[in-house]
Amino acid sequence: MNDNSDDAISETLEQLKQEGMINDSLANGRGAWTVVYDSWRDEQGRFYGGRYACFARPDQREMISSHDVWDFGKRDGLPCLRKSYQNGEEIVTYHRNYFAPAFEPLIITQEFHGDDMDVLLLSEEFRLLMNLWQDPQSGNFYMISDDGSKELVVRFINKRVEIRTPILRHYQAARQLDLVLFTDSDVCTQRPVPEELLDDLCFEKIIDDDLGRISRIVKDISHLSYRIRTDSCSYLVVKHILPPPPQEKCGIWPFEKKEEYPEFIIGEDEDGIPIKCTCNPDELDASHRFVPVFFKKDVLQRYYDDSDLYSVDSSYLQCAQKWGVDIDNNSVSFVSVFLGDIGRRIPSSHWQHWLSHNISPIYTMSRPNMLRAFYNIPVEDDGLEYLFKRKYSELQKAWEQAWGWRLHREPAKQDAGVIKRLRVPLNETEAEFKQQLLNLALVLVDLLNEKSIGKECPEAKNEKGGGISKLECFLKHYSYPHVERDISVLRIVQSMRSRIAAHASGSSGQKYLDEQLNGKTTQEYFVFLLEKVVTMLDSLIAFAVDKVEQSKT
Repeated sequence: MNDNSDDAISETLEQLKQEGMINDSLANGRGAWTVVYDSWRDEQGRFYGGRYACFARPDQREMISSHDVWDFGKRDGLPCLRKSYQNGEEIVTYHRNYFAPAFEPLIITQEFHGDDMDVLLLSEEFRLLMNLWQDPQSGNFYMISDDGSKELVVRFINKRVEIRTPILRHYQAARQLDLVLFTDSDVCTQRPVPEELLDDLCFEKIIDDDLGRISRIVKDISHLSYRIRTDSCSYLVVKHILPPPPQEKCGIWPFEKKEEYPEFIIGEDEDGIPIKCTCNPDELDASHRFVPVFFKKDVLQRYYDDSDLYSVDSSYLQCAQKWGVDIDNNSVSFVSVFLGDIGRRIPSSHWQHWLSHNISPIYTMSRPNMLRAFYNIPVEDDGLEYLFKRKYSELQKAWEQAWGWRLHREPAKQDAGVIKRLRVPLNETEAEFKQQLLNLALVLVDLLNEKSIGKECPEAKNEKGGGISKLECFLKHYSYPHVERDISVLRIVQSMRSRIAAHASGSSGQKYLDEQLNGKTTQEYFVFLLEKVVTMLDSLIAFAVDKVEQSKT
C-alpha cells in the first residue's frame, strides 16, 4: 500500500529532482579524475543512466546547448560510409565517424552483440599525442616520465572509464577542442504524486555562454508501467562543455614548460664559502661544462634499489631506454657528474634529489674516469664492487665450460636484480650494511648450485651441511688448492648474514660483530670482506680454466 503522506510525497519529489546527479555532472571535469564513460542500472530498473564524453569544435556550442539529446553517442565513434547527394547524384564517402569533423570520440565502443564481447577503446589520436602506454594486464594507460616512472592516467573500472583531468586539459589545449560531458539519468518511483507538483519539477536551463544545458522532465507514467509498478519518472539530461585552455598550456613541444635549472657547488672561495654555478647547458662555456660536481654515495641508492628500471655501474647510470648519464662511481666516498651533463642528461624531476646530496669538491676524479673522459682511453673499472661483479660473471662462464653447469644458479623472481643491487654500502647506516650482507650471502651461498654439485660428486650429494659443505666436499674431491681459505670466507659471509643481518643480533651478535669489524667501519669491513671474496673468485676461475685445459689433453 502506498504511503501518501506529505513526508512521503516530499521524499519522492527530492528523488525526482536528482539534484545530486546534477551537481555531480557539473563537477565532473573539475576534479583529479574525469568520468568519460559510465553506465548504471539497478536490479529493479528504477535507476538507470550513463555518462559519456567527446571532443567538439568550439563553433558547435550553441547547437549543443539548444536541445536535450546527446550530440554524440557511445555508438557514434566508429568509422563509417555516408550517403549524400550532389546535383541529384548519390555519392558515398568515408568518414572517421558519423559526425566528423564537428565531433571526435574519446572512448569508442566496439560492439559484438554481447556484453561480454564488447570492447571500450581509447581514442588512438589521444593516446598517441599524449604518448600513453597501455598495461597489457589491466588495460589501463600510463604516462611514462623522463625518469622512467609510471603515472596512471586512464583507468577502466568495469563499465566506467576515468581519465586524469590534467591530461584531458593538455590534449584540449593542443587541439583547441571543447570537451563535452554528457549525463543521462532516469529515476522512477512507486509513490503517486499530484501531477501539478510533477509539472513544477520540469525545467530547462542553458549554462552561461552556451556552455551546456540542463533539462529535467518529470511525468506520471503509471498508465505506461506494466512490468514494474511505477508512478512517476524523472528524465534528466546534462550537457556540460569545458572550453580548451590556451594552446601554450598544452605542455607539448614547442610549448614545453621551461625548466628552472638549479645551481650546484663547483668549488670554494678562499674563505671556504661554496661557489655555485647553474647546470643550464645553454649558459655554460666549455670550461664549465666539464667541471666535476661531487655527491654523497647515497645519491645512487634509489637507482640501485630499483634494479628493474635502473642499472648502475662505475661509469654510467641508465634508466632503461629513457635516459642515461656518465658518472664517476669508482670511489666508496663519492659520486661525480660533469656539470653540463646534470642539466642535459639527468631529468629535471631528479635534479632536487641530486642537489640534496651535493657536496663540496674535496675529492678528485678517479683515474679510470679521467682516462675515459679526457683521453678517450677505454679502461676497466678498478672499483671493488665492479671487479667483484665482473669476476662473478667470469666464474659462471668458466665453470660452465669446465663442468657443463654454473657454480651459482641464475637468481629468479624477486631475487633477479640482486647482482645489480649488490654494492659496497653507500653509508654507515645499519640498514644499508645489513642489506648488503644479505645480498652478498644470497649470490655467494644461497644460489650455490647444490643439485649439480651433488650430481657431479656423489660424496657431496650425501653431505648434510648445506651448500657450503657440499662445495667443500666437491673442491676436495677435485684437489682444489685453496679449500680451507675459500670455504672459510663463505662461512664468514653466511655467519654475518645469519647472526647480524637476518635477525636481531642481541649482545652476543654485537660481540661477534665487534670481533669481525676489529675497529673498522662497516664500509671498510665490507670492502675487506669483498677483497677476500674477489681473491676466492679469481682462484676458482683459474681452477675451472685448468679443468678445461686438462680435458683437452
